[in-house]
Amino acid sequence: MRPPVMYFFLVGLWTSATPVDGFSARSLTSITHQRLVDKEEWGALSDVLQSAGDAISSAAHDLVGSVTESAAKALLGDRAVDSFELPPPNTSEINKEVVMCAIALIGVLGVGYAADMLLPPGKVATRPSYTCIATLLGSYSILIPGLVSNLFQFLLGVHLLGVKVLLTEENGKPAAISESSFGLVHLLCKTHGYVGAVLVVLYAMVIPSVKLIALILAEIWRDSEDPRKVQRSKRFIQVVQIISKWACPDMFAYILLLYLFRHLDGQGGIVKAPARLGIGFACFSIFCVFSTFSTLMIKVPETSESMSDDAARPVLVRWFGTENILLATAALIVTFLTLFGLGVTTPVMVLYLDSNLLIQPNGPLDPSMQPLIDSLHIEDLVNSEVTVLKATGALANYIASGELNDIFAVVMLTVFVMALPIINMFCLLAGAWQMRSKEPDTEAAWQYLRHSQWLKHISMLDVFVMGIIVITAAGSAYSEEGVLFGVMVGLWVLLLAEVTHYFTHYQVHDTYTYLVSREKK
Repeated sequence: MRPPVMYFFLVGLWTSATPVDGFSARSLTSITHQRLVDKEEWGALSDVLQSAGDAISSAAHDLVGSVTESAAKALLGDRAVDSFELPPPNTSEINKEVVMCAIALIGVLGVGYAADMLLPPGKVATRPSYTCIATLLGSYSILIPGLVSNLFQFLLGVHLLGVKVLLTEENGKPAAISESSFGLVHLLCKTHGYVGAVLVVLYAMVIPSVKLIALILAEIWRDSEDPRKVQRSKRFIQVVQIISKWACPDMFAYILLLYLFRHLDGQGGIVKAPARLGIGFACFSIFCVFSTFSTLMIKVPETSESMSDDAARPVLVRWFGTENILLATAALIVTFLTLFGLGVTTPVMVLYLDSNLLIQPNGPLDPSMQPLIDSLHIEDLVNSEVTVLKATGALANYIASGELNDIFAVVMLTVFVMALPIINMFCLLAGAWQMRSKEPDTEAAWQYLRHSQWLKHISMLDVFVMGIIVITAAGSAYSEEGVLFGVMVGLWVLLLAEVTHYFTHYQVHDTYTYLVSREKK
């Protein structure tokens, strides 16, 4: 049977199923029962015939449904599935793997801590502790499975004519999509998404490699007799501390994707989109957090550096003077909080479906299905926006489902993206308070600014913004399934907030450095 003929047969059969069932079997049952009730002499025979009529009605309904389902499967082929369930591993298996990774890392940290307690210290006082080395090595050992394991799994399907139809495909076959870092890069190259491939390779693979190589060289040169090598060691460690958190921007994008798909799946319509984070997400998140903390535990070697006066004056000092540094910092914090509040409550990312990409030659479905796809208005059902605040609240509710990865997702968003930048800004304000007078108390200011240094290195609002840009650039990998991603105005508002954060941080710290150098003269 040709596809157009099959299509019209299928639609006709579907639309006629209910009238046939209602008129033939159910009407017959109702009429028979009424007549038998009117004739009391039939007695119990009325109930017997009523049951027989119900059986006939149910059989007719099942027969029409079976014919409809069989015809739909004949037309849709492998796209007609029995259920919208993600392939293994299931949630329980993923949780076990997450727990095993956590236990292994804790064991490595325990060995490092025991070594610090039992072994004599190194000959160079500024050498990293065994705990620091264990944290670094443990995090890198977890990075390897993070690169090759599934980061994210999802599928997109619809209910058509009582049949579950799978829209997504992998390797040319209808299936759920499971992505690892290596797999995503391969798919991006295959679909000509070279910009996305370069960004994924840069952040997920190049930066971790550069960090490790730079740290090895820094430790080799740390106690060198050549001052230039010691200076390089210092610079290398400082650079590593800055770039350490940039290994996982796509982790935040996958967190938002999880919300987008689950929000879509939970609306109760004809569109189904189950999704979950894989063990690769947990490994990569653990690597990013613990490798960042381990690099901050490394002491920078001391070197002699000269400081200039006027040339080193920051912009805020030149424009407002040290007496007004507090007011300038307060104004910047108000600006940041305003932009941040708007950014987290405004959509930052959108997922939408282009139904034209589902139809051949662009997609997998036969052109005869175009009228049916149009009649369902799938595009209106799939289009979904996400704000940071709503995503965080929804993910917190998802924890009740028992997925440990959801806990990682909530912590990454609430702590590293939302809380730490705000805390850092108030540390900067406290430092500016100590430097506001003509005779600033730099020692008191440093008590706040030294915490601010740590906070800036582990605050990840900037990484979050870049993560959404990366996954949008990598969206070409899913365009063949009609799934498209886009950025929205909230992302650019958050970017402005983070620019304000950066400017405030470095201006306050540069002001402190300037005041310390002036005191030494």
